[in-house]
Formats: sequence, structure tokens, C-alpha cells
Amino acid sequence: MAGLFKEADIKLFRDMTTPLPAVKAFADEPGEEGVDLEGGSSEGSVVFHRPDGVKTEVPAGNISTYTVGKQAALSSTEVHRFKNENGRIVRALAARLSLFLRMEMTMEQIELEVTDLSKYAKLFEAPRHMILFKIHPLEAIGVFDVSKPLGLTLADRMLGGKAFSVNPDRPIREVETALMDQAVQLMAREWCNSWQYEDPLRATLLGHEVNPLFLQIGSAEETFYHVSIEASLGDCIDQIQMLLPVRAIDPVVRHLAQATMISEEDSEEHEEYVRRHWNPLYNTVPLKVRAEWPGIPVVTRDMMNLKEGDIIPLDSERLREVRVSIADRPKFLGRLGSLDQKCAVEITGRITK
Repeated sequence: MAGLFKEADIKLFRDMTTPLPAVKAFADEPGEEGVDLEGGSSEGSVVFHRPDGVKTEVPAGNISTYTVGKQAALSSTEVHRFKNENGRIVRALAARLSLFLRMEMTMEQIELEVTDLSKYAKLFEAPRHMILFKIHPLEAIGVFDVSKPLGLTLADRMLGGKAFSVNPDRPIREVETALMDQAVQLMAREWCNSWQYEDPLRATLLGHEVNPLFLQIGSAEETFYHVSIEASLGDCIDQIQMLLPVRAIDPVVRHLAQATMISEEDSEEHEEYVRRHWNPLYNTVPLKVRAEWPGIPVVTRDMMNLKEGDIIPLDSERLREVRVSIADRPKFLGRLGSLDQKCAVEITGRITK
């Protein structure tokens, strides 16, 4: 057997199997101060053993730690479904805030990507106005990062102002912070209520932070969904950033994927049924479609005194209880939202009775 291998091959195999003396720490253990892994440094190079047995040197900055057991990222299909669903929820949040502020407010999701806290801190430098909230029962901590001009405009409207010509350079006062917390609490609660999950999701506010570098919501290796939302209120057009931990809300995203697969199967069965029984002569028959909120309680005295400018308060649950009638016959249930700066109703279910 010894004749089958050359001396260089034997030496190479010995180099590959001999433990490296410089390795004294591991990814899942805290490193000791002064320990130099692989004999390299941030300014030097590290010896890299390739699968074919060749040893090369690479810059130390190209080597990053990896924790064994770290969950893999979601598939591109799951992220795409989450992005689409979250975009619809953001538009519904705009409709809810418009009712709350008694003034039209638009919100549109413009980007959703996966990032980490260090990268986010480089993109959005301090000072910021970040509001932390906790999602139960997932025990996930998210962040709403409201731009200062938009936050001041929100507070001005909640104080009875017209949300125009608000000075963005002045500091945020304590009363304005409390008002912004109230608006973000509404957004976080409606965002949680919009997701279908095994247990109802609830949101509670935790506190504030001004510097992204000091966010204590995950480790350095934790990844987050970074949602960029463009919002418009009055004459202010700015952005709201939203951070959601990928690993913590993974069950919600996977539940969404399962529900989508089931609904797609039901939809295919329904389409097949329609193709077999539908008469093409009905394709051009005009129908009257009406969306309404049924059963809003109003006493006779209030009804007699109604005049232009009066406000009828509505429960937030009503936003998801819009009834869509076709030819005066209730057929669908919907959720109120907006699309292309117009009010819209998303069909969420079918009325079978």
C-alpha cells in the first residue's frame, strides 16, 4: 500500500488531519481577550484549507463566526408571501390611522429585506425615535422607527392641528412622545390582529431608543426583517422603519405559507366547478356591487341630530367586517384598506348562509 502514495501526498494528508495549534476558541463560546484565531488578525490574513487540500491565505475580515444550530433562512417563496401580505396589512393600517386622525393618511410598503443591527445602524444613524414593542405569545421584540418630521406631524394632528408646516428641527417634547406612543400602539395592535395564527397575537410597548447601536433586541448574529414604509400626512411625506426578528416570527410566516397552500387548493377546486357550470352568456351582464358595515348601533335621537361634520365612532374590528353585496345579496366579507391612494375592500371570505 505504501507504494501507491508519494511522499508529498502523505505529507499533504498529514497537514489536513493535524489539528491547528492556533485554534483556541469556538463560535458558541466567548472568546478570551488576546486570543488570535488562526494566527490572524483584522489587519492580517488567515490560512484557509480548501476541500481539495490546497492551503491559501485570505483576509481576516472575510472570515465571520457561525453559531452551530443557527436556523436557516426562510425560502424565497415564503419571504415573497410574507412581503405581499405585510404590504396589504400596511395599507389597512393607513385606513385605520385615517379614521383615528380624522384625516387622510397613506402608507405604502416600499421595501422588505433581511438585515442585521450593525448594517441597520450604518444606514440610519442616531438620533432616531425608535419605539420598541413586544409580540405575545411569540416573545418577539420589534421596533417602529418613526422619522422625526412625521412624528411631529402626527402629534400636531392629534393635538388638533392641521398637520401642515410643522417645524421638523425642534426637539420632540414629552407630550408629543406620549402621543406618538399612542399612535404606534394602535399600529402595533392592528398589525398583530391582522395575522392569522394559532393563538391571537398581542402587542405591548416596551420603551424607546435613540441610537440603533444600543438596541438590545437580539445578538450580533440575529437577523431582522427590515420593512420600509412611506407615509404621507398633510404636507409631510417621510418614512417609518419597522424591524421584526426573523427567527421569532418564523412560525407566523410558515403558518401563512400553509394557509396560502390550502386556500390555493380550494381556489382551484372552485375554479374547476365554475368552468363546468358557468354559462358564458352571463359574462357581460352588469351587476351592482355595494360594500357596507351592517348593524352599526345608532339611537333615534342621535340620528335625528346628525349634520354635516359629525363623526360616528367605529370599533376597530369593523375594519375587518365589511360586507360586500352583489345585486343587494350579501356574498362576501372584506377588510377595509387603500390602494393607489383610493379606498378599497379586500375580499377575505365568502358568505355561505
